[in-house]
Amino acid sequence: MIGFGVAGATFAYAKKKRASNGTAAAAATATGVGTAVVGSLVVAASSVLIPAAIVGGIGYWYFKRGDKPKALGAGR
Repeated sequence: MIGFGVAGATFAYAKKKRASNGTAAAAATATGVGTAVVGSLVVAASSVLIPAAIVGGIGYWYFKRGDKPKALGAGR
């Protein structure tokens, strides 16, 4: 959906700059497809990285909380 929006905005911008219909359509297609590819890669990566980051953060917090310095006893 974002790719379609970007393609439409690119087409409108190209027409505003007085480009021909073919040039505007080619630019819109290129930017729309590029945006769709990048968007799908971001979604695919985040569906793996976000849960891994959450699990890693919980593990780090769990193991890090036991490393607090201990107070020395009286007279030491």
